[in-house]
Amino acid sequence: MSVTGQSGRAAGSSRPPMIVAALLLVLFFLPWAQWSIQGEERSLAGYEVLLQGFAAPTLSRQAAEARIAEEDAALVGAIERAEERAAEAMAEAREAQAEADAQPADTTLQSRAERRLSSAERAQERVGDAEAALQRYRGIDQQLWTHSLFFVYPILLLLLPLGALATVALASAGRSATTPAMLTALGGAWALMAPHLWFGMAVIDQLSVFGALVFLLSLAMVPVTLGLERTADWIDRLNMTVGTSVAWLALFMVVVQFALVLMRYVFGIGSIMTQESVIYAHGALFMIASAYTLLVGGHVRVDVFYREAPPRKKALVDLLGVVCLLIPVCLLIWRYALPYVLSSWAVFEGSRETSGIQGVYLLKTCMLVFVVLMILQGLSLAFRSALVIAGLRESAGAATAGGH
Repeated sequence: MSVTGQSGRAAGSSRPPMIVAALLLVLFFLPWAQWSIQGEERSLAGYEVLLQGFAAPTLSRQAAEARIAEEDAALVGAIERAEERAAEAMAEAREAQAEADAQPADTTLQSRAERRLSSAERAQERVGDAEAALQRYRGIDQQLWTHSLFFVYPILLLLLPLGALATVALASAGRSATTPAMLTALGGAWALMAPHLWFGMAVIDQLSVFGALVFLLSLAMVPVTLGLERTADWIDRLNMTVGTSVAWLALFMVVVQFALVLMRYVFGIGSIMTQESVIYAHGALFMIASAYTLLVGGHVRVDVFYREAPPRKKALVDLLGVVCLLIPVCLLIWRYALPYVLSSWAVFEGSRETSGIQGVYLLKTCMLVFVVLMILQGLSLAFRSALVIAGLRESAGAATAGGH
């Protein structure tokens, strides 16, 4: 009887992931997004995105090789034009010198010959400069191998259909499908977030309804497979680890600031890099540890009714707050911060000071890390709040303890 009960529970627990995986397989063959392919706007289904992903590295390398060949041809053409001008200038110089030799008493002709000769020499120097420019360009390592990195996208995207197939197969056989379900979630999230992060594409504006469903179902696969409680526990452990690690930056800031004051007013020396390190530590501490602060209920909360409210009413307020306020605001921050961060990464933006920290792009990335960690912690709070409302928990944890 116990064996039958266990197998029944296993089948019941594997059924929701199997349903989600089956839906993802169907959506894999429906239009996901409207993307520009070689200047042409096309509506791509999931399998077409996969095929384009495998074709992209070759097309990208070919485009790079064509650009390199075009630049090389332009430099060769510049050399040929410089040689033609040099030959013309030398011919004019010889002609002027011949005229000057024929009438040595004419100072005007002598001066003209000197100018022509000087022009010919400058023209010859330009030929040398053009040849040197060509040699420098051909000596540059164009790093064409980097185009192979684009294969990372379709390879990870393959996790979506393969993981979904494995999830359906294992769940149908009554076996655990946790691992393939997690891989399916990773593949689905990667499919739509990678172009957004890697290329700065405005995915939200170009997604179809089916594409949005793929993304949402892929994310939902995690709590559907692990359960709300286990998913919330995983998120809490992540933010607890990140928060307690980043908290050491507070001590770093105190020590470095004390050292700066000592250096400046006792020894009369200063360090721009050290000063900027305090700014970096301050920004990283408050941005990255914000989710940890939410986890332990450390954010400021001014309320009249919440503190004394019963657990279910607190859970309802928290759930609505996460869904209606926290997540939309975080998405808004992401929407406007991403171009700002990507432009910084494009040039590896550094300090304006020569001796400063050349890592402004890393500091700006903290904004995106803040959004991701806050949304995750908000989901953890929402999951636990839903369990409280359903009567499966007594409280949603320390985050509902009442703030300061």
